[in-house]
Amino acid sequence: MSDLFERQGNKMMKKNYLSLLVMSAIALPAAADTTLDQMFSQGSLRGELRLFDFTRDFDGDTNTKHDTSLGGLFYYNTAAVNGISIGTSFASANSLWTNDSDSFYGLVGPNHENVNRLQEYFIQGEWWNTKFKYGAQELRTPMMNPHDIRAIPRTFRGFTAYNNSVDNLTLSALYITDSMGWFDNQFVTVAEAVASEVRRTTGRVVEVADNPVYALGGKYKLQFDGVKGAADLWHYRMEDVFNQTFVKLNLSMNVGDANLYVTPSYLTQQSSGKETAGELDTYQYGAHLGVKYAGLNLTYMYAKTGDDTVLTPWGDDKVVIQQVNQSARANETVNALRVAYDFDKLGAKGLSAYVFYGDFDVPETSGSDFRETNFSVSYSLDSLMKGLSVRARHAIVDYDNGEDLTDTRFYIKYKFTLGI
Repeated sequence: MSDLFERQGNKMMKKNYLSLLVMSAIALPAAADTTLDQMFSQGSLRGELRLFDFTRDFDGDTNTKHDTSLGGLFYYNTAAVNGISIGTSFASANSLWTNDSDSFYGLVGPNHENVNRLQEYFIQGEWWNTKFKYGAQELRTPMMNPHDIRAIPRTFRGFTAYNNSVDNLTLSALYITDSMGWFDNQFVTVAEAVASEVRRTTGRVVEVADNPVYALGGKYKLQFDGVKGAADLWHYRMEDVFNQTFVKLNLSMNVGDANLYVTPSYLTQQSSGKETAGELDTYQYGAHLGVKYAGLNLTYMYAKTGDDTVLTPWGDDKVVIQQVNQSARANETVNALRVAYDFDKLGAKGLSAYVFYGDFDVPETSGSDFRETNFSVSYSLDSLMKGLSVRARHAIVDYDNGEDLTDTRFYIKYKFTLGI
């Protein structure tokens, strides 16, 4: 009986997100020192228009995947009244130049359908050096984040709190019930997101316990003579599903005209309770080691994953993230090298490029080894129109066993801010 009441309570809570925000907006003027008109007229509006074109071609029988999308993101926040403000955002990805013979890529919805949705809607309060936010919101934490690699980033729904009472330290607490992926038109529970990811990565169909995600995190800016750095520590818990702990250091120092940096990280994941998403007991550790000098940025990366594939249904901060593949498979070892260059030193302001090579190895019984090579060129056109940028990317993936592929992506972005 208690389980029934809990399920009904969760359903009612999810349905009431929007109505609570509306009621809060109506109630604010009674407690405000300024008028409702001032609250909205002094708000802020920013946005980003996006035109993307992604194509993935295979050298075997798999059909070409292709999407072209036009849309963007539009964010509005009111001014604060007694520490209280309201925010909302809208996201849009509309299919262009569709070839019916091409398979769905993932910029827009399945069958090349348009996606237009409320990305965020929340009420926020700031008191006692703490920011409280309730409703739909984008998150920026290691294992729950926008994961902005398609036309629309991921978003979430729940309650968050961020405290900055101690100098150089940010403490965070999350209670998350729902999420939306890159091409969803509505929120799904975090349990449904886990089930979808398990089906995508393993082919298994599971009925995941309908529980929220609780998370606690801390980020501390390290203070050393000559060394800049930050330390992140996070723990995420989803009862009867899995728990994960993530720690990462980011350290850098100047040696002459060069800047040396290292970013080690460690992730553990274990299934919990009834293990409704299946048994899971794995880890991933690794590091980036690099040097920046005269516009050149050279980075070596190493990643090692444990006995199970890493489960990441809500975004992630894996050690190696390339255009097509990431370090994630069970018993996988990845060695990667990225060479990037900023052409400012040569007089081409706003132009940058990189080459990124990764070697992914697993035991023969676990799958195929492969190599991925990425090429990227980005150009900021602020000199012509502030906020305008273009980018081209190309990836080549060669498998020891399986279809090789190429992946080509083009981006045009225009960021803007409007005064109200």
